[in-house]
Amino acid sequence: MTTPNRVSLQRRAAPRRWAIALCAAALMNNAHAAHCPAESFLDFVKAFENQAEIRQAYVHKPLPVQRVVVQNDQAMVRRTTIADPTDTLETVFALQKNKGLKVDVERPDRVTMRDENGELLIILLFKQQDCWKLSRIEDWSLGQQLSTAKASDPGAVALQRGAIYSHLAGKTPSDSLIALYASALDSYLYGADMGSAKAAYAAAGLSLSGQAPRLANERIQRLLETAAKSEAEAGITLAYFYCDAGEPGTNRPCAAPEKALQALKDIAHLAPNTAFMELGNAYASGDIAAQDLSRALACYLEAQAKGAIGLDGVITDLKAKGATAQESVHCL
Repeated sequence: MTTPNRVSLQRRAAPRRWAIALCAAALMNNAHAAHCPAESFLDFVKAFENQAEIRQAYVHKPLPVQRVVVQNDQAMVRRTTIADPTDTLETVFALQKNKGLKVDVERPDRVTMRDENGELLIILLFKQQDCWKLSRIEDWSLGQQLSTAKASDPGAVALQRGAIYSHLAGKTPSDSLIALYASALDSYLYGADMGSAKAAYAAAGLSLSGQAPRLANERIQRLLETAAKSEAEAGITLAYFYCDAGEPGTNRPCAAPEKALQALKDIAHLAPNTAFMELGNAYASGDIAAQDLSRALACYLEAQAKGAIGLDGVITDLKAKGATAQESVHCL
């Protein structure tokens, strides 16, 4: 009987060893999946936040990190990778606890951390295979990076911070722009609380734009009323907000025409050419006040006298409709 030699036995055994190795790898993968700290992303995030060993195990290495750097009041996004992100993660979660950052867990893959003043904004992005792993950190925080020349005016700093966030959001083709606009709104609201009329107007405008969370109408109205004391554009926005509560195009009658008309009159001392032109529009259309073509003409003529341009055509049209300039009829 022929006995197989040692070489042929080794060749026959090799496929068997490979099969055993593959089975072992599959078992290891199944064991890894079974040991994922949680089945839901929300529970996983809680474990990731509270347990250092989970943070060590479920993070890509090296870890991509992007930060915003402000130089000469210009914001730039810089991207790097960190071989060992342990210290970075510990700093992030220390900030979360010490600064009381609001944490939003957004399924299926992101966690947003931000403070109520708009100074800090950090986004953790995860990827899921057998379990979730941290795949990138986006640190959009502006914090103390802005010009020290404005440090004595926190309202102005907050206004600048909000403007930078809005600018970054406009250049960011990702879901992060939602958080950027939210932090811009937080910054503007903080600036408004610090006495900045410009920040109050910016907060109302950003909320009404639909890019940031919509504030309650009562709060938007208060912001506009505050801003309108020194910002003519805010007064115009306020007038139309009294009419439509921020929902233009509904073809409903103005809800509060007296308030709207008064808001336009109140800004005459701030920007008379703008105020008179808007009042002319109001009297000509009849949308806010009762239609009065002669008063509309008076408003346009006074606006023109104050430096408004481009009114020749509308003045000609009003005269063609029978409106006449009268010494006894004034815009206000």
